[in-house]
Amino acid sequence: MKKVLTLMLAALLCIGASAQIAQDAFNKWHQNKYSMFIHFGLYSHLGGVWDGEPVRRGYSEQIQSFAGIFSDWYAEAADEFCPAEFDADEIVALAKEAGMRSIVFTSKHHDGFCMFDTKTTSYNSVSMTPAGRDYVREMSEACAGKGLRFGLYFSLIDWNYPHAYPISSHNADFITPQHHELNMKQVEELVTNYGDISELWFDMGSLTPVQSRDLYQLVKKHQPDCMVSGRLGNDMYDFAVMPDNFYPDGSLQAPWQSAASMFDETWSWRSWQVRGEVGDKAAEKLRNLIHVVSHGGNYLLNIGPDSEGAVIPFER
Repeated sequence: MKKVLTLMLAALLCIGASAQIAQDAFNKWHQNKYSMFIHFGLYSHLGGVWDGEPVRRGYSEQIQSFAGIFSDWYAEAADEFCPAEFDADEIVALAKEAGMRSIVFTSKHHDGFCMFDTKTTSYNSVSMTPAGRDYVREMSEACAGKGLRFGLYFSLIDWNYPHAYPISSHNADFITPQHHELNMKQVEELVTNYGDISELWFDMGSLTPVQSRDLYQLVKKHQPDCMVSGRLGNDMYDFAVMPDNFYPDGSLQAPWQSAASMFDETWSWRSWQVRGEVGDKAAEKLRNLIHVVSHGGNYLLNIGPDSEGAVIPFER
């Protein structure tokens, strides 16, 4: 089945993206090879637990959906979200020590909570939490200071926005005109307020061709060298993204990336996760890194800081 999926992906990629990739931008991105993904947000405060019980269904960063939490109840977590141990400089130093060349940080996940200072909503880490911190800015400045490229993850669905479609388990909801306008405004803030962005890692939603084109052209208008991920849809991309934790058996006919979580079950921190032996996990991820890079892809390995913002020792 895995080989069949690889062949199908290769056939689609041979068609080629309608987007145009600047050669220098592609070369810089492709030379990353090994990068850090960071899933950190309001969901991190919950650590995969709701009402005192582990939520074992689905990814923990999507706990709002899988635990069936009302938006106003979920938002109450912001009152206590004050991760004093989140240290952007320390995380960037760790990435450099690991041989990584870029970092991709979650600016907004499906819950709609923005980890940056935005004028579009008060539902953000600056306006709504005791910490009052702009984590995107902290990561951007830390990367710039230590010579790492900086990219952003941005979810195209939003469980907090009233004009978005309701929460669904498949995460492939259509984007209403009002929701598209919100996405456009937030993406524009990200590509104009936080320095050079090496890649924009769009995720989820079912966009129309016009919506995909609008967002792609918006990114390129302000950041021509920013690489756009294939999950924007409708052939508007600079590199293809494999399914979660998937490693093709052969080379593909387009720039591509495999994103990997430490554990297939989740991307964000899960307080009750059974982690096993560090050596076994390190060997597994090293094999995956070699597999991806030797087949021409880039490897994006995720960490999930805990509720206090610290990188857990196992992942470190």
